[in-house]
Amino acid sequence: MGWTFWMRRFALALLVAGVVLFVAQLAKGHAAMDAATHALLWGVLSATVFVAVGYLRYRRNPACMTPRSR
Repeated sequence: MGWTFWMRRFALALLVAGVVLFVAQLAKGHAAMDAATHALLWGVLSATVFVAVGYLRYRRNPACMTPRSR
C-alpha cells in the first residue's frame, strides 16, 4: 500500500466528512461561509485521524489490510 493509496483514502474521508459536516451546519442555520470553514477544519482533522489509525493498524499487521481471496 503505497503513498497514493493513503492519499486517496484521505481524500475520500475528507470529502465524505466535509459534505456531512457542511450540510449539518447549514441545517443548523449557519451561514454558508461559516459552514464551509467548519466543515473544512473538522473534515481535515477527522480524515487525518482516520488515515493515521488505518496506517498504524496496517504497519502492525499488514495481513489484516490485504483483500482476502476466496
